[in-house]
Amino acid sequence: MSDQIDSILQQVPENLHDDIRRLFEHSQQFAMLMRTASEEDCLQLFKPLSDAILPDGSERWIPSCESNELVTCLAHLRQCKHRGHRHLIWWEMGLRGDMDASCRAIADLASGLMDEALNMAGRLIAPRYGYLEGGSFCVIGLGKLGGRELNLGSDVDPLFVWQGEGQTSGGRQSIPAAEYYMQLSRMLIRLMSERTIDGIVWPVDMRLRPGGDAAAIALHLDATVNHYLEYGQTWERAMLIKARPVAGDEALGQAFVDGIVPFIYRRYLDYTTVAALAEMKRRIDGQAGSGGIAPGYDVKRGRGGIREIEFVIQSMQLLHGGRNRDLRVQPSMQAIDLLMQADAIGEEDVNSLKAAYRFWRRIEHAIQSRRGEQTHKLPADFADYLSCATGIEDVEQQMIQHAAIVEEAFRKFVRPVGEENEQVSGWLTGEHVEMNSLDETERERINLALNGIDECLSRGLLPERSRAQVERILEQAMPVWLDDENGVTALESFAKLIHSISGRATWIDLLATHQGSLDWLIGVLSASQYLADHIVKDPSWLEWPLMSEHSETDIHHICAELNALDGFEDVEQTLADIGRGVDRARLLAALAVDAHSADVMTIGRWLADMADAATSAVLRLCLHEMALPVDFPFVALAMGKHGSHEMGLVSDLDMVFILVHENPSEMIGRRSMGEHGQRIGRRMIQYLTGQPPFGAGFEFDARLRPSGSSGVLVTNISGFRHYQRHEAQTWEHQALCRARPAAGPESAKESVEMAVKEVLDLQRDPVVIAADVIEMRQKMIDHLGSKNSDVKNLKHDAGGLVDIEFLAQYARLNFGGNRRRTTDVLRELPASVPEAWKQEADWLADTYLDYRQMENALRVELWRSIGKLPTDAEATEWETMRRHAAIKAPDALMERMQQVHRVFNLLLSA
Repeated sequence: MSDQIDSILQQVPENLHDDIRRLFEHSQQFAMLMRTASEEDCLQLFKPLSDAILPDGSERWIPSCESNELVTCLAHLRQCKHRGHRHLIWWEMGLRGDMDASCRAIADLASGLMDEALNMAGRLIAPRYGYLEGGSFCVIGLGKLGGRELNLGSDVDPLFVWQGEGQTSGGRQSIPAAEYYMQLSRMLIRLMSERTIDGIVWPVDMRLRPGGDAAAIALHLDATVNHYLEYGQTWERAMLIKARPVAGDEALGQAFVDGIVPFIYRRYLDYTTVAALAEMKRRIDGQAGSGGIAPGYDVKRGRGGIREIEFVIQSMQLLHGGRNRDLRVQPSMQAIDLLMQADAIGEEDVNSLKAAYRFWRRIEHAIQSRRGEQTHKLPADFADYLSCATGIEDVEQQMIQHAAIVEEAFRKFVRPVGEENEQVSGWLTGEHVEMNSLDETERERINLALNGIDECLSRGLLPERSRAQVERILEQAMPVWLDDENGVTALESFAKLIHSISGRATWIDLLATHQGSLDWLIGVLSASQYLADHIVKDPSWLEWPLMSEHSETDIHHICAELNALDGFEDVEQTLADIGRGVDRARLLAALAVDAHSADVMTIGRWLADMADAATSAVLRLCLHEMALPVDFPFVALAMGKHGSHEMGLVSDLDMVFILVHENPSEMIGRRSMGEHGQRIGRRMIQYLTGQPPFGAGFEFDARLRPSGSSGVLVTNISGFRHYQRHEAQTWEHQALCRARPAAGPESAKESVEMAVKEVLDLQRDPVVIAADVIEMRQKMIDHLGSKNSDVKNLKHDAGGLVDIEFLAQYARLNFGGNRRRTTDVLRELPASVPEAWKQEADWLADTYLDYRQMENALRVELWRSIGKLPTDAEATEWETMRRHAAIKAPDALMERMQQVHRVFNLLLSA
């Protein structure tokens, strides 16, 4: 780097040398940006203040890029941004130029980059979606982007609005206007904020749009204006003061700005608005910088900082802008001058606030220019660093003076009378003795979570009432969570939930008014990380306690939707629909496990029905893609717990694929029936195992097919019959006891069902079968059982689930019948079975249900398996068992397992 500096100094006037050295020394961000600067770039950059140039959104700073390559477009935007930031940092920290000009330049650069990215986005999505004739799109800048006062580390807060109708044309796929503008918006966001080797252009925050994260990314003009006029909230009025078109169709953007004027500005003096803004700022004080000037003080949110100045100006604009149209401007410094001319704020206050605003903006930019961080907090060495970076003497003392002036102005113009005497001591603002008994790590995690909640509420994405409601929720939840070993995790999940809710206050209203829903949420967040993660991802699950009696209906509805899928032109969308259905069914099952609202066998049937529907949908999709008839004789034979309707939340799909055709060499088109079958099988596995939204998300096991992993993937019906009759071993016939055709044409499924029944009904030597079953069971214990006394494998250890399943399979092979589920086989034994079987069968079935209950509870509550169940009664797993299972202690489990294995040996050796 020193070589580069020496080279630069040789080319620029000597009077700039000290400033250049100082800038390289104090700004790591500037030094990094200079690595890609050419000699010409340096000549254009290092000029004295009188000749220095600032970036804007023009062609000079953002040349048009006509590339159709995404990578090229991403690089071009980032290189333009880097060039602009070099000039901005040199202007501010090298030359200490005017801050108003700098902030305008940053905003104009961002707007120009956004406009170029929008042009690129339309071009990049055109091959697939074409264009929309007669449509229009505009990016509305909110916040500092709209006010042309952006800082170096700001997000950009845009609002995307559109008009148009009809379908796109000219691309591979025609889509309606709403979807086209959604795709355009997504590409625009990607171009701006996707991280590449060159970093990002600007972080894009879309949460200020109506509805927050729950709403469409791009909004129709009329619907958006109507939303604000009918449902807009106070914080949105303040936010929209700065709204202006920054990219795209400026006429459309101006129509939006004109349309929301009646919402922003009232004809009467609306002091309720001022009080609401005061409440917003008071909440901000609880999280940042309220302790005075020191390391960590937030120059944006802290008391006496930038946000208080902005609130003073915005509150006065809202108060007087209804009667005085001249006050309806976006930039803060322009607005405060107009407020002074309107006698809304006195000249002395205006001068001091303007001085403070420019001072804090220079400090803010110096902090951000140091390492390119998106921060507003004073570093540990802030006094020394800022003095060198800004040239401001006694910088700490000046901070104290400006903060005091601003805080006094805020009290004078915004804060309601008497507010300073109010004492607020909620979970989000107060200190709580209940936390004193926790260790330091837990206290730190709790404080981080509470601060995260407070930040979401303070950002203004939720209405004013939500803070009090969240405080009431925490008042009930925190004592419970502090007394629960998973309580800290529960609070962290709740913080994520509040962030996920964003602008959708309905969910907080629900929790604040429906005690049953709140009690359920308090419990489920501490009990089940699996459920907590899904609720955070989709807060609509908060309604589940209100409709839990409909769980089975919901499962049937999901299966019906999957069975109705038939529009397969968009493969990705079909797979996303399948994956979403599978995911939703699993969650309904997990909720029922947690609430004890459905028994083990009901859960198993729900999940198997869902797996059937997903498998059938995937088969239909494959046939469509391969242009094969819908009655192509391909059958997916479900094995294992899928086949017997006994699935758990993470059960594999054990499947055998069968081509029900006696002549697999017969041709259909350019391929034989057999070749088509193999292709279907491979593609089905790909789709069934792809993770949502690119598949159904199952684990898949095809090793039960004839000859196992060495056999062909798809077997024709004749080969299946022959193998099962003449080559299959006893364990393979045991597996066949659960087999059930899950997908395929009805006639083909009937043929496979008949072939399976013929094999199962063969006459067998009971002694030989018993010996085979005992031998296979011992191999499993030796190879798969637990190897130390500290844990139990409830599936594979002696006396575990497999003992009972093997007994049921032996009974089916030896005694006959037509049942598949383990408990059904045991409870419905023929009258001719030995007496010992009659005595033990019901007890074995009950034990099987108890084991499966433990398996479901562990999976739902802790996302752990029964393969490593601790023998320590104090372990977390046993606390879960005490809440959710019939077997509540390790001693009781080991006694039950010993008895099961004794019965296993007794019945098979009789």
